[in-house]
Amino acid sequence: MIEFFLIGRIVNFIVRLNHLTRLSNHLHGGIVTMFDRSFLRTLICGLAVVLITDWSPGDLSAQTFAPGETIEYKVGSTYPERWERGVIIREIDGGGTRQYLIRQKPNQFFPEGFEIAYNVSDLRKIETESPPKATDGINPSAPLVRGSSTAPTEHAGDSKTGQQAETADAPKLLSKEDILSYAATLFGEGDPFAHPRREELLNQLRDLVKARGTNFQADLEFSNQLMALGAYSTHISFAIASNHGPAPKLSSYYGTFLLRAANRGSRSVTRSGSRVEVTREDSQAESGELTINEDGTYLWKPGRNDAEELWLRGKWREVADSEKPAWEGGPAIWLERAKQGYDCMMRASREPGYEGWIEVGMGVARSPVEYGRPK
Repeated sequence: MIEFFLIGRIVNFIVRLNHLTRLSNHLHGGIVTMFDRSFLRTLICGLAVVLITDWSPGDLSAQTFAPGETIEYKVGSTYPERWERGVIIREIDGGGTRQYLIRQKPNQFFPEGFEIAYNVSDLRKIETESPPKATDGINPSAPLVRGSSTAPTEHAGDSKTGQQAETADAPKLLSKEDILSYAATLFGEGDPFAHPRREELLNQLRDLVKARGTNFQADLEFSNQLMALGAYSTHISFAIASNHGPAPKLSSYYGTFLLRAANRGSRSVTRSGSRVEVTREDSQAESGELTINEDGTYLWKPGRNDAEELWLRGKWREVADSEKPAWEGGPAIWLERAKQGYDCMMRASREPGYEGWIEVGMGVARSPVEYGRPK
C-alpha cells in the first residue's frame, strides 16, 4: 500500500512539473528546455525508486532470528492489528514453511509465557531495543538495596517450631516489597526476558527466598507484580510457598511425632490485626508414631498399636542441599531403609498454621505422605 501511494504522488508531481515547464517556456521564451525537463523527470523517477525501497517494510518471510532474541509477534484475530513482545526459542520445521517456536508474553495462566509456533511472516524484529543491563552477582545474604527488611510482626501457632523467634544473628524474613525490590535490582531496566543471565538471576532470587524465608503468602496481585518484572518462575513460586517463617533447626526434629495418613485434620484460621489464631480438629485417619533420637537413630511404629516386631528401627542423616528440591530451604533428614525398605525424607512444615508439624514419605517427593505433630 505504501508503494502505490508513493508512486501515485510522484506521477502527479511529474505531471504538474511538466505543466509548469511548458508554462515557463511560454512566458519566458523557453528558459526551461526539453533537455532540462527530461533531466528533471529522470531525477524524480530515480528519487521515487529510492523512496519506495526505503519505505517498503520488506519481505517478512526472509527474516532470520536467533534463539533468545526478543521479537514482536502478531496477535491473532485483533483489529486494529496488535503486536506483543516474545522471545525466540528455536527455529522449527513447519512442513515447508519457515516457523519459529517462541515464548509469548507471560500472563496469569502461563506465568513463564506460552510456547507456540509462529510463521516467520507473523514475526518482526524490534527496531530499537534497549540492551539488558548487566548485573553483577549479588550475595543473597547481603542487605537489600531497596525495600523493607524489618522482622515480621507475627508468628502463628504455639508449637516449638512456631516459637522459634528470630535472633540478632538470624536473617530477617522477606516481605513482598523486599522481593519485588530485589527482583527489580537484579534485572535492571532492560527486557528481563532477553537478559543473557536470566536463568542465573531467577535462581539467585529463588535462593534468596530459601536462605531468608518470607513473612507473607503470595497472592494474585503479588504474582502479577513479579510477572511484570519478568521475575516469576515456578521455582520462585514454590520457594515462597515452602519457606514461610524462620527455618527450623535440626534439633526441631528430635522427639516423638504422632502420624496421620493423607491429611492433618481440619483447621480454621482467624486473623485479628497482626494476631493469627488457628483452631484444629484431629483427623480420624490416625496412623503411626515416629521418634527421632539425637544419637542418629529413629523408631517408627507404622501403627500405634502394632506389636514390637513390626516396628521399624534405623539410622537417620541430614539431607544434603544437592538432594533437596531446588525450592526448599532449611534442614531435612533422611530415614534410611524405612518403610518398605525405602529411604524416607522428613521435613518440617512451614505452611502458616502448621508450624511444628512434619511431613514424611518416600523419596524427595515424600510420597505417599504422612503428617505428624509433636506428641
